[in-house]
Formats: sequence, C-alpha cells, structure tokens
Amino acid sequence: MTLLDFAFRDFIDALETAYDEVGFKGAADRLATRLGYRWFAYLGFSEPALKVLSSYPNSWARQYVEQRYEDIDPVVRLARSSQRSFQWDRRTLRLSTAPQQRFFSEAAKFGIQSGVTVPIRGGFGRFAAFTLAGDLITELEIRTTESMDLLQLAGLYYHAHVYAKLQLGLTRVADAPLTQRELQCLSWAARGKKMQETAKILGITTRTVVFHLENARSKLSASTVAQAVAEAAHRGLILS
Repeated sequence: MTLLDFAFRDFIDALETAYDEVGFKGAADRLATRLGYRWFAYLGFSEPALKVLSSYPNSWARQYVEQRYEDIDPVVRLARSSQRSFQWDRRTLRLSTAPQQRFFSEAAKFGIQSGVTVPIRGGFGRFAAFTLAGDLITELEIRTTESMDLLQLAGLYYHAHVYAKLQLGLTRVADAPLTQRELQCLSWAARGKKMQETAKILGITTRTVVFHLENARSKLSASTVAQAVAEAAHRGLILS
C-alpha cells in the first residue's frame, strides 16, 4: 500500500466516524500532513452563508472571513471556473489585479504559497472548494493523473460528509415534511423561476410542477405558493 493509498483510506474511515467540526478538521488535517502539506481549507458557499473549516493560523482564518477575501481569492476564482482539481502557486495563478496581489502577499506572510484545490459543484448554484496548502512546492506534490483523481475523490467525500452531517444550516432531509420533488420545485420558485421554467429544468410537465407545489403549500399550511416558499426557507428546508 502506497503512502497516498494509506492516507486516503484513513481519511475515509475518519470521515465515517466524524460528527462535528472537530472531527472533520482532524481528518483533513491528518490527510494534509501525510501528503506533505501544512494546512487544509474547506470553503462551502451556500448563500448567504460561507462555511469555513480549516487548519490555517487563527489570525489568517479570522482575517479571511472578516475581510471577505473569498471575493478576491485567486484560488477560489480559478476553482469556480474549473471542473477538476488543480495545483497552484503564485506563478500559475495569474494575479491580474492589485487586490489579488495584495491578498497573495498577505497569505504568504502566513506561509501559504502553494497547494492543490478540488472544486465541488452543488445543486442550485452552490459551490465548495477543498484545498491542501503549504509554504513550498513539496516533494510529495501530486503529479500523476491517478493521484490527482484520488485527491478529487477526497474532496468530494469531504464535502458530502460535511454537508450531510453539519448540514450547512439546512434541516435534515429526514426531518423535512416535504418530498424531494416538492423541495426542488419550491427551491426553483424561490429563485424566481416560473412553473413552465421549473418543468423544463426538472424534465417534467408543468401540471406536475403545479401538483408538487400545491402539495407543498398544503403541507406547510400556506395560503399561496409564495407563502409556502417563505415558510420552507424559514424552516431551513430550502435556501432562499
């Protein structure tokens, strides 16, 4: 068993037993260390909230959130336009603006100068990024396609477990009184989609969308679909 295989297996086992932020941080921190990186960072973008789990120095993590650095972070910018994991450092990021250059200079003061990031797409425009970072290009830097694929899986596993167990502010599906289709129809209604548009997105008929919305309205004791959307958002069943 290779070092990468061992690290990945331990990581997956740790995720199975993690149930809070401490457990998730510990699992990712061990993975980063075993692969020769100093830190990990997970950013989950679920409007209007930003979920951050990381082993970065506390002062940098606090500064990142308070200054809303996610808006100028060049790694996040690249991740939003990428489908696969990628390696990065100051040379490859193409720091095109003064704020981005200042951001990377600030990060470098904490020793954050290179890393590998896994972009993760979620439903209804949600997005996440899983990063392993360090101060230098490490000897264990991921180079092969097989290794990059394994890291891609690690990021996806991490996101799936964090989303399911920490919920990113949403009510557990098991606690929701609505079916998946009802939640989908309400979610698209919350985003301003008309019933015909929702039908096209979901690949169902407009009549079926009406059926699901009416069921949801009834279950939520709402007078209108708009009120049902507001109630579902208030209960944390959907993201408004």
